[in-house]
Parts: sequence; structure tokens; C-alpha cells
Amino acid sequence: MAKLTKAERAVIEQLLTHGVFTGTKTSDMKAGAMAARDAYQKPEGQRRINGWFNQVFGRMPQSFQDNWVWLMGPGQLSSAEITVLLATLKAVINTPAAQGVEADRVIEARPVIASVQTVTPELSDKQVGKMIDDMLVQRFQLLTPDNPVNADSTAASLVVDEYWDVAVDFVAIAQLLVQAMQASLQTTNESVSAQQQVSAYLLKHRYMDQDAGSLWTTLLQQKDQISAVWQPLQRFYLEVGDDYAALLDADRRQLSSRQYFIALAVARSLKSGLPDDLLGTRIKQLARQLYPKANVNQTQVKAELQLNGLAKCVHGSWIATPLAQRFAITLEDDDFGE
Repeated sequence: MAKLTKAERAVIEQLLTHGVFTGTKTSDMKAGAMAARDAYQKPEGQRRINGWFNQVFGRMPQSFQDNWVWLMGPGQLSSAEITVLLATLKAVINTPAAQGVEADRVIEARPVIASVQTVTPELSDKQVGKMIDDMLVQRFQLLTPDNPVNADSTAASLVVDEYWDVAVDFVAIAQLLVQAMQASLQTTNESVSAQQQVSAYLLKHRYMDQDAGSLWTTLLQQKDQISAVWQPLQRFYLEVGDDYAALLDADRRQLSSRQYFIALAVARSLKSGLPDDLLGTRIKQLARQLYPKANVNQTQVKAELQLNGLAKCVHGSWIATPLAQRFAITLEDDDFGE
């Protein structure tokens, strides 16, 4: 595999983390972001980036003009999220700000949320607002709060009279997102090797054991080759134990993450297992003990469980992985017996 430059690695990491990369440059971009866009616009850079994705996963990002979209990985969307995403894209595209008619490109959140609710009546305005924040603000970064809420606030507490700045590339990326979702419905594993299926599984779950069936067998047989394809990125490292494998992210700032510490405490409290419908309650209990004055986003804590390979959900029950036993979290009360 060809060696990747720092700028090319930045493009790949942006796609793996946020799912979207735009080649558009802005005046406030840092030097690293500008270099990544320069790399993207060079034919040899595009060949190396696409080559890495194709070798590791057997698939390449969707591309159009100066934009790329990649929807594989831990952020794969649920049916409810897809519905909200499509409805939000449609609502925003129909605004003058997205069409470039208004110079400031600012829209009010309230009408967008109300429009989305017409196709998702089972969701409250706060639930819709949270999903939009998770996908279009935090992940795809197509909307930017014009009056940002307090950093410690949860997404569920967002006020519905918030305003968003619409990204310059919103319409083009919206088209790409729709194409990527359509392609995901049509794609099969027929042209993807077993090794590439293992890499895709590890990207999504970050953890694997014998419950993965034939993929686990493939990993044991080809662990050196699988490890090698991740090395050019200089970020993810494959660790294989006697009864598990984990794709470790060297860039995760675990020790400064409140959500990580809560996730670790949750994982270590699972013992013989915890039903999925009780996980939220467990997160609340432990968050209250560790950070009594803080608001904690349960979705982010759940993501930390999976992204760090601390726990997995098996047949509707969460169980800890061997990785959860590496660290200790001390709580004032041990209320979580089997």
C-alpha cells in the first residue's frame, strides 16, 4: 500500500470521524485543513486516498465535485435517523439561506424542526432537535449554531428558537448523502473480501470476539495482514488477545473525556449483563455519582462504550469486554450487584 502524506491522512480521518469532507476553503481555516484540501484536489492524492479505502474496505467514498461522503463505521444511521436526516435536508434546502439568496446564510431552527415533525409525529421537538444536532451539527458539520448553547448542556435541552449558519456546501453534500444512503441499500458483500469485511466490522464495533463467527476465524488467520492495512493511517492499531480483538484509536483523548470515565464505570458495573432498556438508567446513576453537577449526554456515553470496545450488546443485553478490566473506577457506593 502506498504511503500516505499527513494531509492525505487528515482527509481520511475527517471522513472516518465525521462522514463528510468538503474541498471548499475558507479564510479562517488552519494550515492543516488547507493542506488537506490541497491534497484532495490533486489527482495523486485522490488516488491514494481512494486506494486506501478500497484496499481496507473494498469500497470508496461517494464523491461529487469537491465533496466526499463516507457512511460506514460506528455512525451508521438507524431508520429513524435516516427519516429525520432526509426531512431536515429537504427543509433546509428549501430555505433562501441554503439557496444562497440571503448573504448571511442563517436560518431559524423552529420552522425546520416543525417541518421534520410532520413526517415524524412520534418524536417531540426536543427529540428532533437532538437528532439534528447529533447528525447535522456535530457529525456532518453542515449546520453551525449561530447562538451556541452552553458546552455543558445536553443536546436534548436545545431551545427551539436557536439559529443555524448553513454551510456553503450544504446542497451539494445533501445530494451526496442521499446518494450514499441509496448506495448502502444496494451494496452487497459479494465483491468484498473476508478480510475487508473484518475491517468494516472493526471500524463499526471496534471490538470482536468469537461471537462474530466466520469473521473471527478470518481475523485470527489474517491478523497480520489486517493490522498492516491500518498502519499507513498512523492512528488505528489492531490488538489481538487470546479471546478478543480491538481496533484501538490512538487519537482518542480518553483521560480528558467525562463521557469516557462514565462509560468505563458503566462497563465495569455490568457484571453478568444488563438489558438494553436499563442502560440509560445505569448511565444516569453512575453519571450522578461521578459528576453530580454536570449534565451528561447518554448517547455520547453509549458511543464511548462501543468506540473504546468496553462493552457490547448481545441479544439485547450489555456485557463488558476484557478491555473494561484494564482500568479501575472508584465509586462511593456499590449499588450494582448482579
